[in-house]
Amino acid sequence: MKKPPNAVDTPPAAAGQSYTPSLSRTLGVGGNVLITLSSISPASSVFILGGAALTAFGTGVFWGFLIAGIVSILIAFCYAELASAYPVAGGDYSLVSRALGPAFGVATFLISLVSLPLIIAVFALGVADYLGVAIAGLSSQQTALVVVVICTVTACFNIRANAWLTGVFLFIEMAALALLAVLGLIHIERPVTTLFDPQTLDPATGGLAPLAIAGLMIAVTQGIFSYNGYGGAVYFAEETKNPSRAVAKAVLWSAGITVASELIPLTAILLGASSQEALFGSELPVEAFLADRAGDAVTLFVLLAVAFAIINAIIAIALQAGRLLYSAARDRALPEPLAARLRWVSPKGQSPVIATSVMGLIAFLACFVPLDVLLTATGSTLSFSYLFIALAAVNHRRRDRTRPGYRMPWWPLPPLVCIAALALVFVISFLDPAQWLSLGISVGFVVAGFTYYYLYLKPRSGTHLLLLDAVSEEDSR
Repeated sequence: MKKPPNAVDTPPAAAGQSYTPSLSRTLGVGGNVLITLSSISPASSVFILGGAALTAFGTGVFWGFLIAGIVSILIAFCYAELASAYPVAGGDYSLVSRALGPAFGVATFLISLVSLPLIIAVFALGVADYLGVAIAGLSSQQTALVVVVICTVTACFNIRANAWLTGVFLFIEMAALALLAVLGLIHIERPVTTLFDPQTLDPATGGLAPLAIAGLMIAVTQGIFSYNGYGGAVYFAEETKNPSRAVAKAVLWSAGITVASELIPLTAILLGASSQEALFGSELPVEAFLADRAGDAVTLFVLLAVAFAIINAIIAIALQAGRLLYSAARDRALPEPLAARLRWVSPKGQSPVIATSVMGLIAFLACFVPLDVLLTATGSTLSFSYLFIALAAVNHRRRDRTRPGYRMPWWPLPPLVCIAALALVFVISFLDPAQWLSLGISVGFVVAGFTYYYLYLKPRSGTHLLLLDAVSEEDSR
């Protein structure tokens, strides 16, 4: 097959050989953080996931999201150390492949290959709900299809242009979160001590009742999912200047800002709501709080801001998805006829256009799948990705003690706490029959990844899955 122009054709590597940079290395720490935070979309997390958590867990949201924030920072330490040692595009797949082993890496790749486009579809199908406050009669599916196309085309542009664009939208959504925090803190209705006793709405009495420990643990898992995305900084390692230092900083800054920008508004809402019973009983608690404290006009503006925040997140995730597929193609983790096309980088924008477009096409098709099916298919994948990252951090420190780069504090506490927390998540999921399908699908992805590696890639180890070293520090400048 004739290869497209500018395809990266990397021969089998000698030890220590690194990739020749092909992407546009124009991002600083700030630009990386802007795109990463955009993919997390703290505003949509607060309104959608935070709102659902307020209804289900009441004041337990404070403790659940606080504990989840601590766990997320510890996971971020693992990401930062691995990203510093292996600053290669491809996100979790690249880190796990190099630090834990190619079989785990391929399983991680398959999880991300499926989950990223499905997450884009989930976000896109939710855009109409928020644009609908200003434009009546929008179809969720038709709106989603248009949004996916626009966002995919945008993600094919130069990375620096995307950083500026996502930064503008990010400023708008952070302003909306700041407004929520201010409204809660200037209308405080109860002391902080009321948060120390987790309580939720009792449907039988209409009053507050203590939240069970099991419910609190589920609130923690909801918080971890809400904060998810700070590891996305790794996808842009080859487009970030001085990556062995800058990407670690971008991960930690993204994690810290995310936790603060979600936990503070949610805490302010708990303290500033006129009635906690009414808040927890509302179908859309955050919107109800906003309408009560700011009025309908401000609420309309903020909900439109959330719509743009979701679109912003789709652009950022599309950027990540394209770099995942590009990195795997460059590693020859795919059959060569496919890999030769997917590792093409546009000469002008220095962007993996074909890989990004393919992932966008998958997301486009996923918009025709029922939303509950999409949610089920992506439900437990995050836990496996985090588990592999934590295990990779342990194995990296055990195997490569002399490798230069960032070293996480309190070693080995961060990865061990993460592994323990994730083990608890798996136990809770296993004990809840409602989670069995989601858990089973995720296990299926992992098994399929290991099967693909051992049956296809390992027998072709001389020509496939060539995990070259990170880009040299000289090339990174």
